[in-house]
Amino acid sequence: MPGRKDVESWKPEKLSEWATELDAKTTSYEGQLDRSVTQFRGTDWSGNAYLAAYDRFGEEHDEGFKLSQEIRDVSTALRTADSRLADERRVLLGRVSDAEHDGDCPVGLTVDDGWKVHAKPYTASDYSDQDKKKIQERIDHHQGLIDTAKSGLLTAVGEVIAGIVNASNNVRTRGDQLGSGIDTPSLTKVDPAELGRKDGEDVSDGKLSDKKIAQIADRLAGTSLPPDQLAILAKGGEITVPQSTMDYLSNFYDKAGRDGLWQLSDSLKANGSPQALQLRQELINNMLTLSNEKVVTRGPDGQVADRGGYNKLNSEVREMIGTRPKVGGAPDSNTRDLPDDYRAVMWGKGPIDDRHALFDYTEDMVKFGRFLNSGDPNYIPGQRLGVELERQAAHQIWISDHGGYAPYKSATLEESDWVRNTDHSAQDFLSVGARNHEATYATLTGHGSDELFGKGVPGQSFEPYDPKVVNSMFQHKNWDDGGKAIGSMVDWIGTDSHDLGPDGKPTLQALHARETLTRLPGIFAPLEAPQDPAHHGDQPQLNRSGGVLDHDKFVKTTDAFVANPELSRALAHAMGSNIDAFADATNLPKTAYLPEVGEAQLQVTDANRLLFLASQSDQGRLTLEVARQSYETQILNQAFTQHDLPPGEYAKSSLQQLASLDGRFTNAAQNALSYQDNNSIHEYNSKMQDIYEKKKAAAEIVAKVGQSSLGFTPGGEVSSKVSDVLGDKVTESLISKFIPEPHKMEVQYPNATEINEAGIRHFRQELLDTAHDTGRLPHNLIDEHTGQAVNLSDSLDRPERDSVQAYLDSEGFGQFLTDYGQTHGIEVLQGIGQNGTSLSVILYGKENQL
Repeated sequence: MPGRKDVESWKPEKLSEWATELDAKTTSYEGQLDRSVTQFRGTDWSGNAYLAAYDRFGEEHDEGFKLSQEIRDVSTALRTADSRLADERRVLLGRVSDAEHDGDCPVGLTVDDGWKVHAKPYTASDYSDQDKKKIQERIDHHQGLIDTAKSGLLTAVGEVIAGIVNASNNVRTRGDQLGSGIDTPSLTKVDPAELGRKDGEDVSDGKLSDKKIAQIADRLAGTSLPPDQLAILAKGGEITVPQSTMDYLSNFYDKAGRDGLWQLSDSLKANGSPQALQLRQELINNMLTLSNEKVVTRGPDGQVADRGGYNKLNSEVREMIGTRPKVGGAPDSNTRDLPDDYRAVMWGKGPIDDRHALFDYTEDMVKFGRFLNSGDPNYIPGQRLGVELERQAAHQIWISDHGGYAPYKSATLEESDWVRNTDHSAQDFLSVGARNHEATYATLTGHGSDELFGKGVPGQSFEPYDPKVVNSMFQHKNWDDGGKAIGSMVDWIGTDSHDLGPDGKPTLQALHARETLTRLPGIFAPLEAPQDPAHHGDQPQLNRSGGVLDHDKFVKTTDAFVANPELSRALAHAMGSNIDAFADATNLPKTAYLPEVGEAQLQVTDANRLLFLASQSDQGRLTLEVARQSYETQILNQAFTQHDLPPGEYAKSSLQQLASLDGRFTNAAQNALSYQDNNSIHEYNSKMQDIYEKKKAAAEIVAKVGQSSLGFTPGGEVSSKVSDVLGDKVTESLISKFIPEPHKMEVQYPNATEINEAGIRHFRQELLDTAHDTGRLPHNLIDEHTGQAVNLSDSLDRPERDSVQAYLDSEGFGQFLTDYGQTHGIEVLQGIGQNGTSLSVILYGKENQL
């Protein structure tokens, strides 16, 4: 973005002056064209040669006037640029002037060269806290207006540049054509569409020389997007590219086709040189650019002339991604069979039977997934492509987790490779599709047009989309990347939920992130059916959510979070970034998105279950605790840095929430560890019991064998008695002596009292640390060795403890600390599993479910 000084020095009117010069020269050129024909008519030449020459002059004249019209389009684009930039510049500089002449601000404001609003130097002690608050409010007000105007100017610059470039390219094309002669064949060197078609056909044929590969590499590199445009797309914004870029890419990918792209990709990968690998990445990057609906071109008037989209991709590519065959009754299927190219045929092109059909299909799906996921991760697919990739991933995972391909027609042979391929392709599809956050929003909420969800595609059935079809992905344990790809469907909520636009308000993508947060309980912890609130049995108040948890699905989801630490970390990021959505444990009656205010709220049970899932990994627990402590520190810093009230009095409305939050986060972490311990110990005990049972069975068999053998030895009567003893007494005695019944391990559940005491001590320490950081802590409470606040975990003597309490009382925290301890204690007592029964009730609302 140009600085303030640069914009102030701009002279947009120069563009119109240039346009006037162009028009004058164009008029002169047109006059010369007319004179050439007039002068030719005045010659004494006649006959067939004359007529042929005259026709040629006429063609040159007509083509010349076409060129002059293209030049006049450049003039129009220049005048449009003048008007547009002058308007946007005037608005931006007007906002700057408004800020620097604000009569409502207690102090003067200034705007620097980077468009940042600052208060002019002033003495803080001369102004009240109310004045300081007003100063910041005015700074924020003007900053929002300036940022909006700055964004408008940037958009205008991009659009007018695109308009001028497009018009100039048309002049260049027409000029080259005229200069090469009217009868010259189509000019692939300058016609982007024709050039794209020819390059695409060469890729499809698979006959590419090194020179041709280098040419295509150069052309694709020239259509790559700069980092600032990639950042705009990542935030859901719109970017403008030259029409020549759109024309080339559209025709290139249409003609290259699916197989041509794969063949070239494989050969480039095998080549392995930096140039080859770079071209391979460009093939992927530019295909994603072409698929993106937010990539547009504009005409000379600045209006959208064309845009990217799913339908610009090759039909075979769309069929591969968008076909979801009904294998084993898979939900969200839209065809009865595999894509056309993979259907078994007895004669002709195609696999010869169902087994070969599935082998080819799963091989190509994993190949295509690897191809898509080998590009630059900063490139964003279009929303429709993202939705199709995520739905295809969900479809593949459902097949993997529900019997694989065994139910498909006659394919009953070993299929482990097919299922493994299916897992890999699902992960790759998801990694790419989830880059488009608006696509993930649509997939998880179901919000979007029928066309976005596939209506009207020939050969594919359509049913209204149900977001539940993706739930199986969050219950899948065997993600090779530890849940990174599936976690990206959740992680963006934390990243985007607080994004602000130039106007200082949440962006549309931020609002969508907040709404998606409220859908997570229904995905991760779905209910079976509505429940009468009057019949909760022994279900504690904490978990009276108005419905019966679907136990089996929640267990599967929990186990998936245990197995995939990146998934739990992603959910921890989403929850930790939105603590305000569930901080109030008493006044949020239901989980809902409130569109009128653009806020999310999570009912306490729903939030606690999400915290429990997010706590299933070390990364998740650490992420949550960092978020909670940051939230707490921010509130305490505000209390200690204001001067109108004692800090405790100022923060009193928040202290109960802080106590509750500390307890809830602690409960989630402890319950997650207890859950994992319970599963691990249960698995260990089961294994030990299994070993014991097998040894016991083996001993019994040996006893029986011995009995049978002794029956055939001499001295039958005595032998028979010995055999009886061996079988009935000795064997059992040996089993008891040498194969003792295993000692079962037990879960060590946390002690609620100890946890509560630690929580209160930590909060008191946080108060002292904040007081120290803000310069309010007395010297007698500063450790002379560390220079920090005294450590309450050390053994303090009675006078030191009294000094700490006296200081906290003086800052207004006396009674509030008592209340904090009570609230924290109740939260921990109600919400932490102290034995198997209480943990089962807390997690599932019922006993004996672990």
